[in-house]
Amino acid sequence: MWNGLWACTAVFFAVTLFIPPIGALSWHIGAVDVPRDGRRMHKKPIPRCGGIVIMLSVVIGCAVFCDGGRFLMRALIGAGFLTLVGLLDDIVSIAPLFKLIAHLLAAILACGVSLRPVTLAAILWVVLLTNAHNFIDGIDGLFAGCATVESVGLAIMLYMVGQEVLVLPTFLVGSACLAFRRYNRHPARIFAGDCGSATVGYLLGVLALPLFYEMRWEAGWLSPIFLFIYPLTDLVTSVVRRLLRGKSPFSADRAHLHHRICAIGVGQSACGKILILLSVVFGTVGISLCTGEYLFAASLACLIATAFLVEIRTLLYRS
Repeated sequence: MWNGLWACTAVFFAVTLFIPPIGALSWHIGAVDVPRDGRRMHKKPIPRCGGIVIMLSVVIGCAVFCDGGRFLMRALIGAGFLTLVGLLDDIVSIAPLFKLIAHLLAAILACGVSLRPVTLAAILWVVLLTNAHNFIDGIDGLFAGCATVESVGLAIMLYMVGQEVLVLPTFLVGSACLAFRRYNRHPARIFAGDCGSATVGYLLGVLALPLFYEMRWEAGWLSPIFLFIYPLTDLVTSVVRRLLRGKSPFSADRAHLHHRICAIGVGQSACGKILILLSVVFGTVGISLCTGEYLFAASLACLIATAFLVEIRTLLYRS
């Protein structure tokens, strides 16, 4: 326990310490988000290389404090590869198809090469979460807050199913995201960029894979899905919406849930807190579904989450 506390504290302070110089470096290398179109919520250029600090802190923390074996090593190598690809995109803006291929390669690195349905499903899961966290990174503090909540929930689930060796690496991801949110909350001083949001989504997706194999009752596989239900639904609805409108699924727009909530007059800070709370509620459902003993609690939490979503949707329709 003390080892874990030291590790999380070290990662937290490392991110806190190195975000300002990385933000300054972003200006020199051209990794700056300039609001040239209407879909962006900020009004002035903001550096977007924060993901580098998140990734380096997690990798060094895992190397010093963790012993996750080959599985964790493959996950970190894949995350490092995506950090480089994301950094390139943050600087020169690469083609979406190239990024998707990079996501597939990183997922294959973590899941292996096989045509078995289980392996293909694992690759799809990792790719979906990689892109889903990139999709929700649209307003200040939202991605970092949701990733922190998801990391804590995922660590609890891994402990409940006997995957203690992966608990600390998951907490380290959450600790890094929590420290980053201090600089990313509204008004943001730095963005995570593709090198941050996609990489964290990838790591969480890979670390969640054992939950699908180690569950001890029939409905246990639903627990990680509920934990990540908000970013997953945002991704799926965005892609379907764009296809129905005859647009490319890679085309950006301002119709995500966080955009719609802000459009009715809710500030970025309040919107972020609402959706982070939504992640907390659904994360509670996921944790409760880990074992059949908490089925009643899971059902109650699911009803609360549904009511929460219905209320948000009603508010959007009225406005």
